[in-house]
Amino acid sequence: MNTITVKDAILTASTELGFVDKVEAYFNGTSQEAEAEVEALLRCFQLVENELALDYLPLYAEEEVETETGAVPYSAFSRAVVRVVKVTDEWGNEAPFTLFPEYLKTQGGKWKIRYAYSPEKKTLDGESDYHLHVSARLLAYGMATEYALAQGMFEEASVWDKKYKDAITATYRANPCRVIRSRRWI
Repeated sequence: MNTITVKDAILTASTELGFVDKVEAYFNGTSQEAEAEVEALLRCFQLVENELALDYLPLYAEEEVETETGAVPYSAFSRAVVRVVKVTDEWGNEAPFTLFPEYLKTQGGKWKIRYAYSPEKKTLDGESDYHLHVSARLLAYGMATEYALAQGMFEEASVWDKKYKDAITATYRANPCRVIRSRRWI
């Protein structure tokens, strides 16, 4: 599995932005000069990972729950639920469900619930929730966009944003998609 660490993403973004030497010195402990840049890039990482999960490339999880009443509070899930995709029983049969602000409602019993989630806040020692299809470079382009915007470098931000959007489009194209076969009429 391809794991992207937060430090890898920050190093890639700082390389793109042209101050990787300062960031490497900060990570090695030989200089505190890049502390502000590293903190800013960490915030940019949070923004970009969240934006990808909510707007472009959803993250999915599946959990098993058991309920007597059929009500499953969102707080019972290990991740922050954004959208419930489906509810199935032990044998894989889909079950109807209704969403409410604090919980989802289905029938009593054991259920597998598949949902899209929002990634948790990361630290410098953390890892991205993306393991497939998303590269450190894609994250770095988004981080460079956010960093340039925060610094008031609007022309540079526009260039980075184009690279970021192009990388997202390339990721879409690289992912296998489902093909709906045409119907045959007898």
